Amino acid sequence: MPSNSPEFTLYVRKKLGPGNWKWEAIEEIRGRHTSSIHGKFAFRPTIGGKQQWVNLEAQSFDEAKFEARKLLPGLQAKAAGLTVVEIEARNGNRLTLKAAIATYLEQSKNLRPKSLAQYATTLNQFDEAARIAYLDEIEGHPEVLRRYLRYMQETMDYEPKTIDTRMNIVFFLLKENGVRTRIKMRELPKVEEEPVEPYTKTELKKLFDAMDPENRLRYRFFLGTACREQEVMYATWADINWEKKEYRVQQKKDVDFKPKSHQVRVTPIPDELMEALKERHKNSPHDRWLFVNGDGNPETHFLDKLKRIALEAGVNCGHCHTTRTVKRTVGNNYEKDEIEVSCKTHPVCKRIKLHRFRKTCATRWHRKGVDVRTIQHWLGHKSLETTQLYLGITESTELRDKINSAFGD
Repeated sequence: MPSNSPEFTLYVRKKLGPGNWKWEAIEEIRGRHTSSIHGKFAFRPTIGGKQQWVNLEAQSFDEAKFEARKLLPGLQAKAAGLTVVEIEARNGNRLTLKAAIATYLEQSKNLRPKSLAQYATTLNQFDEAARIAYLDEIEGHPEVLRRYLRYMQETMDYEPKTIDTRMNIVFFLLKENGVRTRIKMRELPKVEEEPVEPYTKTELKKLFDAMDPENRLRYRFFLGTACREQEVMYATWADINWEKKEYRVQQKKDVDFKPKSHQVRVTPIPDELMEALKERHKNSPHDRWLFVNGDGNPETHFLDKLKRIALEAGVNCGHCHTTRTVKRTVGNNYEKDEIEVSCKTHPVCKRIKLHRFRKTCATRWHRKGVDVRTIQHWLGHKSLETTQLYLGITESTELRDKINSAFGD
């Protein structure tokens, strides 16, 4: 029998030879695995007694069937002479996906600004990729979620960790609105556990040797306090307790900065770093912020600058590849090209991370005998398990005496 509905038949475009194509009707019969059918689809609904030809955007049979079913009511309403207002009136009690997203983001406004921005970007992207109008269209239709999953994998080429994070944000939205539809865990990309990898002594020496005095102080602050990026970005002189040699991470309402989990915490500052900060304070480039850009505003490009320094210092692994957009002049216009670059020649090494300074600091505290509970407090972690993930493995070269002693026993 013809595909899935008496109201329309699905067609897939088939290649018969060079430059020779035809549309082939898809029959759903026992034993035929329609899920394996991919290509360009169209359907021929009967509207007002006449057949119409409608091209679809879907690339798989299940997606095409779903898309056709969603388009059909609108085509029928248009043929009946209904206006957009009348169509909306008939759906007056249904919650649109856009409205659900707007409400959810409003209810999530107490999140940290960076997290809220991530939620907004993800959900607006989901709205665009889902190609549905109403939230209830997701109920019982996991293909909507699969469409977004493929968009992230194929169009955006996201890493598994990013995909996992964004799918969870969508699941939070659905749960909040009582939509139970999910896709199976085996369909999601496997997220490999990121190993704790503090910077080695050799890497740190190369990095700091390649820095000018300004950058050396900035990244030593990261290393000495175990602070996160925004905690350094919005560090002020008033946050420093000069007597106790401590840095207080606290909210700055005027720049919309909130500590992670809204937790105010205090972290120690090493003596050597403290002396360097005292010298800077005597002739500070800004009366409030510790580290500023050329415009006198808080520095926001710590990671980009670190990656450039790492390339110059020869610290990159040499195995990372990524794509970059470059502009080229064509006549009086600019055109954009995507090119593949390597961290051998470009500042794109994935191993160079600000967070590794935080892990390095925590590991050093631990190796010098600071108890884990204290490290947990300094890092601002809610759980001890999270803190333990930050404590790196000691290099065997540093344990040579103990290794030899153990072998002798």
